[in-house]
Amino acid sequence: MNSQNRLTKSEIFTVYNRMRAAARREGNFKMIERLNKAVGILLSNDYYQGERLAYIPTAHSCGCRDWEFRNTAKRAYTGGCKHMLAEVMMQSALALRAAHEVTVWLTPRESFPAEVAVR
Repeated sequence: MNSQNRLTKSEIFTVYNRMRAAARREGNFKMIERLNKAVGILLSNDYYQGERLAYIPTAHSCGCRDWEFRNTAKRAYTGGCKHMLAEVMMQSALALRAAHEVTVWLTPRESFPAEVAVR
């Protein structure tokens, strides 16, 4: 992952808090556990060079053992693994960043020509 796509702590926790609040409203405590692990993954610099390259996670699949045994009866959780949730969080944060950059770019008066800017 290049340095442009590295997430800041603020971006990570913004997405984490939104996803955690949604899981809490649903009463999905297993999802909250996974989100806690996913935020730890995103905050770790080693993830980008280690686990992410080894498991090649996407929002829909992963190569880790947790995802491999996702259908076992003992698991009692049907959602994605922590790596998949980290990818979903990363995609959401990057989408929020892109939406914010468009908004910020349009807001300052200095970005418009003087004859167009409203004073």
